[in-house]
Amino acid sequence: MNDVKKNPINLQLVLILVLAIFLVIFTLQNAESVAIKLFFWNVNIPLVLLILVCLLVGYLLPHFSYIPRIWKLKSELSKTKKEKEQLESSGSNRVKEKPHPEGVAFDDLDEDYDDEDEDAYTNR
Repeated sequence: MNDVKKNPINLQLVLILVLAIFLVIFTLQNAESVAIKLFFWNVNIPLVLLILVCLLVGYLLPHFSYIPRIWKLKSELSKTKKEKEQLESSGSNRVKEKPHPEGVAFDDLDEDYDDEDEDAYTNR
């Protein structure tokens, strides 16, 4: 028996070819010219071009609406980086002792506890 594996057909390539065929059929069926009138301009373009341009604009329009937010986030990031550099250079990033995971350690309570408090608690 021959253990040579055959390369399977690339699914992505097949999908692209099928979509290209559909695009060609769509183009051939919608080749008639359409008159577009906007204010003072009159333009005759193929219907398929009009549809594809509208699809492209509809796809890109939401992406352009995020540009101001991206600019704002970039400026906030640069401000934060500058603040971090200033804090690191000023030396105020001292390592503090980590708190006890349960809150207050029992060892800390024992130091504050003395005999007078014990009498007050036992006489209740």
